[in-house]
Amino acid sequence: MNRMVVSVLLIGVLQAAPMAFGQLGAKKSPDQRVEKLLQEAELKYKIDEDGDFVLGNRIDDERTQLAFILSRTSQLGTMEIRQIWSIGYRSKEPIPPKIAARLLEQNGQVKLGAWQIRKMGDHYVAVFAAQIAADTDTKTLLLALHAVTTTADEMEKELTGKDDF
Repeated sequence: MNRMVVSVLLIGVLQAAPMAFGQLGAKKSPDQRVEKLLQEAELKYKIDEDGDFVLGNRIDDERTQLAFILSRTSQLGTMEIRQIWSIGYRSKEPIPPKIAARLLEQNGQVKLGAWQIRKMGDHYVAVFAAQIAADTDTKTLLLALHAVTTTADEMEKELTGKDDF
């Protein structure tokens, strides 16, 4: 696999901060398993107030995409699951039906992850999210991160023509 070029995009973090960060208060601890993998891959990242990892992926010479790797995990039976997500579309109004239909259509075409619609602050956002094993290896984390960011960026480009995230 080609090495993915990832760096922190401070401007993108600041743009997404009002929507993506949780309640203010004591900073939560990041998951050391994720931090170890990101350090092994020599990726730059920031840790937000929720203890989640914020990274920027350079898609090509002109486009970048912001991603979040959650420290908080969930359980499905004996399986511990972690989520990686990236915003592909944002609106002050509820997601229009035509765009929602396009997101659902793409859900049937992707190999990993799915589109979700969330309310974040004053915005409605479409995020592309993938769930992976919480105790994954570096190669799998990078593959999932690449899948999430490229899918979200392609949809952002298709729907808006912009590179906001």
